[in-house]
This record gives sequence, structure tokens and C-alpha cells, in this order.
Amino acid sequence: MESQLGPTERKYLLAVYLTLNEMGWTRLKKISNFLKVKMPSAKQFLEKLADAGLIYYEHRGGISLTAEGKKIAVAENARFNAVKVFFCEILQLSAEEADEAAWNIYFNLSENTVNKFSEFARFLFEEEGKEIIEKFRNFLSQPRKRLAPCPLTKGMFENSGNTNEQTKEAEEK
Repeated sequence: MESQLGPTERKYLLAVYLTLNEMGWTRLKKISNFLKVKMPSAKQFLEKLADAGLIYYEHRGGISLTAEGKKIAVAENARFNAVKVFFCEILQLSAEEADEAAWNIYFNLSENTVNKFSEFARFLFEEEGKEIIEKFRNFLSQPRKRLAPCPLTKGMFENSGNTNEQTKEAEEK
């Protein structure tokens, strides 16, 4: 079921999960405020989630997760948090910037990309990755007069029909 959900449905399911109160339910207004959308838009997607059997939703009533919805939302939250932690801990963004970036980017990534991103973040927090994080933090703290061009794109947009040897010759001239 999880792979059949589109990015907007995934976003709303996560919003339901994140806005649940201590009794395990939330309200339409709380979700629409959380996502900064109008209530009719939120209602439309919540009805889709209810039709898919992921939430319990009655008009003007509380909203809660089904067992399947909770399973998917918990997994979604873990992957979302991996992206957010990457922005905060590795890229050194503030908590607010990391949260905003995660909400803006996460749901536009394919499931495979999200999984790879999550695994990469996990790798960086394991023993071998800590050295990489420390080197990156040192790199960020060094003053620079101007940004150097990205070495990955060097020559990518120039001389696109040339071979490597032709490109080297052109650069030497």
C-alpha cells in the first residue's frame, strides 16, 4: 500500500501522525493549520486516506490512524526525520531551516531516493562516517573569498561533443 501513495497522500498521512494528541486523534483544522492549507483541501486528501483504509475520519469528528496507516506513518516519519537530521546535523542548518527544507524536499523525492538518502544519513552517523562529518564541518568553518566551481560540473556544459583528450587540449590553450 505504501508505494501506491502519492507524495501528497504521504504528506497528509505524516501530518495526521504528527498532530495526534495523547489520546490518539486529531482534527481537520489542526491538520490544515499544520500544513498551512485551506480546510477544504485538507478534507479532500483526508477523505482519500480514509477511502484507502489508512485513517478513520468522520465529518466533523476526530481523525485517527488505522493499524495500517500507523505502520506506514511511523516508517514515513523515520525516513522524514533522517532527511531532517541530515540537514540539521550534517549540513549545519538551524532546526527551523532543516524542518522547512525537509518538508519542501522530502515529498518530492521518489521512494527509492528517500530510502537511499536515509541509508546515507545512517552511514554518516556510524563510526566511519563521523570522520566525514567532522571534515565537512571543518570545511564549512573555513573562510572563503568566493565559491569554487563544482568539480563535478567542470566541462559538463562546455565542449559536450569532444572527447576527454580534445577537452584537455582545449583547456590547455
